[in-house]
Amino acid sequence: MNKLYVALNLIRLLNENRTVTSAIVAEDMGISLRTAQRYLMEMSHLPGVCYDDARHCWYMTEKYGLSESYLKQDELAVLSGLFDYAENILNNDFSPVLRKIKKKVISASKRERVVRFLKQDSIEFDKIADVFTETESYIMNRQEISFLYSKNGRIYTIKPYRIIYSDGFWYLAGGKGAELRKFSLDLMTDIKPTGRLYDEVPEGLDSAIDDAKSIFFDASGKIVVECTMAHPMAEYLRRKRFFPNQQILEEYDDLSVRFSFTAGSELECVKLCLEWLPHIRIVSPAGFRDYLTDILRQSIKINGLLPNN
Repeated sequence: MNKLYVALNLIRLLNENRTVTSAIVAEDMGISLRTAQRYLMEMSHLPGVCYDDARHCWYMTEKYGLSESYLKQDELAVLSGLFDYAENILNNDFSPVLRKIKKKVISASKRERVVRFLKQDSIEFDKIADVFTETESYIMNRQEISFLYSKNGRIYTIKPYRIIYSDGFWYLAGGKGAELRKFSLDLMTDIKPTGRLYDEVPEGLDSAIDDAKSIFFDASGKIVVECTMAHPMAEYLRRKRFFPNQQILEEYDDLSVRFSFTAGSELECVKLCLEWLPHIRIVSPAGFRDYLTDILRQSIKINGLLPNN
């Protein structure tokens, strides 16, 4: 009998009953008492599995309890979808490994194809794999680093905080003084530790990264934007938050809504709003409304739909 199958079934029995005997194992698995005893003796070498001489039974200590560790069918389905999404992001290099892990973890699920995350084209992972691994190590050890940024040929020294995946690209978010900076991993070379360590990621910067909806966020300041969204797109805002700190302020008879959100920069505001054109209208601030309309006007001019003067 497959050893992994045996081990999983024994752990299941221990988790369900807390104590088991060779008779319980033999009956549950359809094997002889002698084989059941042998399996249990082998399990006794695992941490947390003990044998009670007085009662002639095996038990699992409370410290190693496995409550809520078995995945339900709906959880397996979501996990399967996440594996597929990760495979799309990492491209061909890690696909075989991910498929192997997925098969081991959820092969027992008959609903593994229920959930599907839409593919998003991304930069080939092999271009940044080495930088990713190296940078991850410096983040985990909280080591300040320096590197050459080929985008402008400059050398930067920063405290690496987080690796971010956004719109098909991988970025490093790090601190330079009190400022949060972002760098494309595929443009970073000659990474070296400076020999200096840093403490925890500043609370304000950490929350800014977690709240961001695009890589264009700016942790130095927040812009509160008020908009209206026309029907039928307004229905999406009622069902889900698409904007950072989105709040519906008022609902109208024509099924449109007035709502607010926060963003770290005007560029991030543009990124967030462009996807909703022409259904979104900027109410305030007036400066951002002018900034967005200027961008749209320039786009129309570039496409030859407006005179140059």
